[in-house]
Amino acid sequence: MTVDQEEILEVANLLKNQWRELGVELEIKKVDLSTLQQDFLKPRNYESLLFGKVVGLIPDPFPFWQSSQRKDPGLNLAMYQSKKADKLLEEARQTLDSEERKEKYIEFQEILIEDAPVVFLYSPDYLYPVSEEIKGISVRTIADPSKRFIGAENWYIKTKRVWK
Repeated sequence: MTVDQEEILEVANLLKNQWRELGVELEIKKVDLSTLQQDFLKPRNYESLLFGKVVGLIPDPFPFWQSSQRKDPGLNLAMYQSKKADKLLEEARQTLDSEERKEKYIEFQEILIEDAPVVFLYSPDYLYPVSEEIKGISVRTIADPSKRFIGAENWYIKTKRVWK
């Protein structure tokens, strides 16, 4: 089950071909996002799901992995349950100490990798080539393509003034 979007369907077909080589036939069911959300995600009506999520620069994994988020409107689409992971996610959310939070997320990540409730396929990079003559660009990590023009008011091209 997946959403009817070009990039996701390319990945689905790639996976289908790879599984076929292993002797497994997959049927790709594609639907529009609204139908996917209403008829499949909300009632958790799928055997397997190819889905992506943008979590931002400071991700909060709680909605995606905490056991209390398994039912709608939670986002734990893998239906993952782990008391150890739940405890770490709750503690990470409650601390204001960024180093302590980081340590808890690292420990949570190790548990998630060991339990393997999902297969993480890829994380796209957003790359934007820019001419060297454009100055004033502050390069930073972009978690959302719509943010690529932040700071555009500071961009400029050095020119010479010529009196005519």
